[in-house]
Amino acid sequence: MDPINLKNTLKQGGKVYGTMLWGIDSARLTSFLDSEFLDYAIIEAEHAPRTLYQINSMTTALRSKNITSIVRITSPNPEIAGATIDAGADGILVPYCEDIEELKLSFGRTYFNPLKGKYLKKVLDSGEFPSKKSEDYLREKSKSRLFILGIESVPAVDNLENMINSVENIDGIFVGPNDLTTSMGIPDERTSKEYEDILKKIIETSEKYSIPVMIHHANMKESEFSLKLGSRFVLHGSDVSLLGQKISEDFSNLRKGIINNKNESATDKPY
Repeated sequence: MDPINLKNTLKQGGKVYGTMLWGIDSARLTSFLDSEFLDYAIIEAEHAPRTLYQINSMTTALRSKNITSIVRITSPNPEIAGATIDAGADGILVPYCEDIEELKLSFGRTYFNPLKGKYLKKVLDSGEFPSKKSEDYLREKSKSRLFILGIESVPAVDNLENMINSVENIDGIFVGPNDLTTSMGIPDERTSKEYEDILKKIIETSEKYSIPVMIHHANMKESEFSLKLGSRFVLHGSDVSLLGQKISEDFSNLRKGIINNKNESATDKPY
């Protein structure tokens, strides 16, 4: 799904589906993804090393498959956000954001790139563009860009409404379960009542502004749980976890002598 249609689907209250690209680092492997099943993909660049050249290669391949590309950058750094947009990303996911000034500048470099410096600060503070022509030009570009805010700590949750109101648009709220539960003092206790309650709070606050929530869960049970809570920006698993699950499933069946051709993929390529 292209970025404009993806944004429109979410604005109309619909759901979109994607996964995290953690291990894939080339256009050749990215080209195996299918837009029949994936609306978007998150290119992991916070915990996995990525060059801008690799990001450019992967975003180009995703675009050719009609899959929206969103890059999770290393930190709420506006210069990294701008450089990643220049490298071809359709959207930016800013992780672990707590500071409103960092949020505003990262948003500005995503939505209004290539504007920067004093002119960008003026736009963010007062809405004043260098000219009407510049405003029209930048707003046209922003129609196909996405800005995702990472809420991954208790202070961020407590300040979520103020953060939402600090910029003119947020396309999604991302929740990282490991970081969030660690901040809560209950590392990886994703079945706890405390974790469920804080997710409900995030979704309720975000949806009050019609902003969909993306919760990164690795298995079907947890993803189903997110859907039941009201998550609409569905982020399920990663290339690494899904590959591992498929290897375990297939080789378990092979060792047991179970052959089920009904579930085979359409491709006959061995690679």
